[in-house]
Amino acid sequence: MSTILVTVGSTLFPTLTDKILSNEILLLFSEYDIHKVIIQYGKAEIKTSSLNSNISLDSEGKGSIVTKEGMIVELIRFTDKFDILVDQSDYVISHAGSGSILTTLRRTKPKPLLVVPNETLMDNHQAELADELSEKNYLMVSKVEDLHQILPKFLDSKNQSMIKPFPKMDPTKFSGILDELMGF
Repeated sequence: MSTILVTVGSTLFPTLTDKILSNEILLLFSEYDIHKVIIQYGKAEIKTSSLNSNISLDSEGKGSIVTKEGMIVELIRFTDKFDILVDQSDYVISHAGSGSILTTLRRTKPKPLLVVPNETLMDNHQAELADELSEKNYLMVSKVEDLHQILPKFLDSKNQSMIKPFPKMDPTKFSGILDELMGF
């Protein structure tokens, strides 16, 4: 039994959260033995009507739903414990924000990461970052409308072995570049 974390950061990305909460995706998760879905949903309004469940969110935007298949869906508007949520999860689906991506990839025990760029953002810089990291095999990328096709590949353990570990951070690189630029 596994846990999957879905994060959209502090922005609006209701097309992703609505898709994750669809019966189609929740059923797919249950087929891959996902028993808990944690959704950090940001500024958006959360739609749970398709789940046939009532939910009450507390003043911080937190709440839980138990679906008819017994899956737990935990909703969190914002969190200052993102790194802990990543550590507690088996998989991460994230918007293409650099903070969310790098926090996930740089964990001591990195998690399989599927990045879904928010294509409604201006200049779509997030997609460029996600595509580059995907080309280097550090993560997988999907569009919202393709999730039902990409998720089985993402959740398949055979495909996870093709993902390369992200390089450890080397704090000397920045100072070396700065020294070179300054002529030292």
